[in-house]
Amino acid sequence: MAENGMLGKKLVIGLADSSGNVVAKAPEILKWSVEEITQEEKKYPIGEEDEYREVIQMGWKGTIEGQQTSTAMDDIADAKQQYQDQTGDTLSYIIFTSETYRDGTIRKYKYNNVTFDGFKKSADGNNKPITNSINWHSPRRIPL
Repeated sequence: MAENGMLGKKLVIGLADSSGNVVAKAPEILKWSVEEITQEEKKYPIGEEDEYREVIQMGWKGTIEGQQTSTAMDDIADAKQQYQDQTGDTLSYIIFTSETYRDGTIRKYKYNNVTFDGFKKSADGNNKPITNSINWHSPRRIPL
């Protein structure tokens, strides 16, 4: 049986540009999501009772949400737009994650060729913090 709090506050995320320059070491994350992207192909051969299913791994996607404690998310959105204006191409990044579990197990992953979209910033007024969110997509997740 899994213990309560297996993974929680011990998630560290680092962002780097495609050249390896660190953009943000560990922004305050309120929410991190990662989801596998797959494509399913099914075949129904004539005269056979069984169907054949193949699931093709197409990449990973998710969202990073957090309080604005630095300019990291704005910097990503600005750099992305500037790069597109100058080259007509899409700027890519690298995401590093480190997950520490209660039993001491550490899982580290590197997401290559990360592209960002859907940048959002919101403020609730008064003394409440400004929050940011941005969607990401990567073709590969590499265990480190």
